Amino acid sequence: MTILQLQYFQALARVLHYTRAAEELHISQPSLSYSISELEKELGVKLFQKEGRKVEMTIYGQQFLYYAEKALALLQEGSALLKHLSAASPQVVRLGYFHSISASFVPALVENFYAEKGADSVRFQFAEGPSYDIFEQVRTGELDLAFSLHRADWAESVSVIRQPLYLAVPSGHPLAERHSVTFEDFASEPQIMLEPSSSLRAQIGRVFSQRGTIPHIVFEVRECNAALQYVGLRFGVAVLPHVPAMESEKVAILPISDQDREFVRTIYLSWSRTRPLSPAAAEIRDFIVKHYSLPEG
Repeated sequence: MTILQLQYFQALARVLHYTRAAEELHISQPSLSYSISELEKELGVKLFQKEGRKVEMTIYGQQFLYYAEKALALLQEGSALLKHLSAASPQVVRLGYFHSISASFVPALVENFYAEKGADSVRFQFAEGPSYDIFEQVRTGELDLAFSLHRADWAESVSVIRQPLYLAVPSGHPLAERHSVTFEDFASEPQIMLEPSSSLRAQIGRVFSQRGTIPHIVFEVRECNAALQYVGLRFGVAVLPHVPAMESEKVAILPISDQDREFVRTIYLSWSRTRPLSPAAAEIRDFIVKHYSLPEG
């Protein structure tokens, strides 16, 4: 079965007339008839039937048309991609991440990549959002690569960061002068937590549950900066990753001494198992894996 045979079949299926189809394809009618006949022999079924001068598709032809058109469309898509990749303009790599690594890890990574590889052939297109949303955009093909807290069967994932969590308390709070705290130090404090859909909320919820403690939640917020604002207003404390807004006189940031067990989270670089990466995206993935991947276990 050849691409030409599929193209001839598609054209004849559209016009249902051998002479007109041959004219469109710029071939002779006998050549078209021979090609369709050979395709039918290979498939072992009749794709068309003639009734006088009228040509109709058989039930087999109707079924096969869907797959032929799908195959030709994929080939056209692949051809267009290769033409795009071979163009002289920089290749765009779509990289996603969530807020708490946006100001530190990602800029440093990009700087290191350009320092080693140069910026002539790659341009980044960044997307920032909640971890799960970013992860889903890799699955749908909207992003090539993503840093997130999630993993799934459809994705290849490599751990790149162990991100510690901290306790944020208002300045002047009894805990504010401590060098570090334990879970027991703040478990009974009013808690400002992210909304239930966030992975951080799920993680902290598991810690409270495992310790047999019910948190006293006074506010639920969408993102870390909002949580810090309420901490600064003295409404409660919050367990958060390090974000730029922590550099404030209104809050004190304390390491959690048992963070190695429960108050640390793993960030993964993920890409699709089924969708091939462009050469530029593969180059960036390989750079990150080489320089930033963590030992297993």
